[in-house]
Amino acid sequence: MVKFKNFWSKLVGLDFFETKSLFKVAVCFFSSFFILVSTSSVIALGWDDKEWVEAGCPSNTFGTWVSSGFEINSEKLLNIYQEKIVFLDNHGLEEKYSYNQKNILRNGTYVGLNLQPVSKEKSIYLKLRPHLVQSENKAIHMNEITQNCFVKVFKFESQKNAMYDKYLNWEIYKLKK
Repeated sequence: MVKFKNFWSKLVGLDFFETKSLFKVAVCFFSSFFILVSTSSVIALGWDDKEWVEAGCPSNTFGTWVSSGFEINSEKLLNIYQEKIVFLDNHGLEEKYSYNQKNILRNGTYVGLNLQPVSKEKSIYLKLRPHLVQSENKAIHMNEITQNCFVKVFKFESQKNAMYDKYLNWEIYKLKK
């Protein structure tokens, strides 16, 4: 309480037209603003959101999803089937995982999958969540608009790490239609 009184008395005694005082007030204001903005929660797009459904995006994760990175020829494929997932990179290397339909964690904003490796890879945990719906005009028919559905795929070492958002990496994939 004593520190607050000292701070308050210094703040009241500031000459706001003095350069040092103005700088102190500006730093306090922007610091408070930055803390407020950085700690506010972000609402994620959900599987049942109006925007997602009206764009024709799937209500589940099944299908072929394409990732396009920043590097040339860095496209990757993510194929999600009923009981297996295959990651395929542009060099033809693939990682195959299986999962049990009963163990899928479905939430309004994400789907969690505990993946078991088919070969030598380590088991991983995935979270997939709708990320973005983007409209695009087709080059052939300029008046025809197509909707692109994007998901964000987070990889975790375990389900426990997923609870604390300690992800290994993440990537954005677009539904291949």
